[in-house]
Amino acid sequence: MDTSSKISKQASAKSAKREHPQTEGRRERNKREKVARITAAARTLFHIKGYTETTTQEVAEAADIGAGTLFLYAKSKEDLLILVFKDEMSQLIEEVYGTIRKKAPLLEQAESLFDGFIEYHRRDVVIARALIRELSFSGNPGRRKDVLTIPEAIIEKLVHFVSAARARGEIRADIDPVEAARCLFAIYYQQLQTWLGTYVSHSAFKQNMHVLLKFVVDGMSVGGIRKIEPSRNKRTSQTGKK
Repeated sequence: MDTSSKISKQASAKSAKREHPQTEGRRERNKREKVARITAAARTLFHIKGYTETTTQEVAEAADIGAGTLFLYAKSKEDLLILVFKDEMSQLIEEVYGTIRKKAPLLEQAESLFDGFIEYHRRDVVIARALIRELSFSGNPGRRKDVLTIPEAIIEKLVHFVSAARARGEIRADIDPVEAARCLFAIYYQQLQTWLGTYVSHSAFKQNMHVLLKFVVDGMSVGGIRKIEPSRNKRTSQTGKK
């Protein structure tokens, strides 16, 4: 049995194991199963042959579909990469989130969450670099919804952490959980780019990220820096100059 046949059988088996509503129609089921086969085939080939060496034709053959059918679901190898990433990260986010201590300090929670994703990327840095390019500059407008799904899911977990930290008095009551979560994610993502872009080593990346995350969390903490409002004397002085 050749590699494509093995991959096709594995993809079909994985697709059959997934649970879905009984109300799902035949057309929706067929579409879902094809996407599952395509995703599983692409994932396996990327890991066996490498992302660069894998072709869309090989993915189509492994998924047991025609090249034209593949094009309906993924118009390029970059689209296939997003399909694989979305599928794997959706599971990983929940797995990592479930291992984090719910009453741990906010900084520890955020770093633990990001560490899980960093280890995922370390397993195949070549794919991670291709992925970060596609996430940052998606060439397919139709795929943007899929691209945004993962950052939004990560930010949602960070919102939970920030909200809990505010409720237990670790950070100030005036902190907006969504804004804070976006800020924490932005630090992670920007620093991730410096590592995957080979500007800094992995250890330097981790250290830089820690320093920046700590800086922000310390600023949000009770007794941290608050919004600076102009003093009344300064406002009066400015008014008097008019």
